[in-house]
Amino acid sequence: MASALQKLAPLSRRLMGQRVANAAPRRSFAADAHGEEKINFWESPMEVGRWKEEQTVLVVLAGWGVGIYSAMKIFGKKKEEVPAAPTA
Repeated sequence: MASALQKLAPLSRRLMGQRVANAAPRRSFAADAHGEEKINFWESPMEVGRWKEEQTVLVVLAGWGVGIYSAMKIFGKKKEEVPAAPTA
């Protein structure tokens, strides 16, 4: 069995070499990008409309998280209990 594989090895190398040589880069079913180019939010933080959509979602969620956390810290303070007057 090993001798049969050794005989076929040069053939497979030749066939693979021909395929690679004839292969041309193709973009099947690919289209050019539409609209304006999207950028990372840290490259231009004041132009929200040009940010990548995923990064816009992350920034909005982070903002909500900071807002909710700070509101809990500011308004969520426990009321101090007034000590009861001693009864005699």
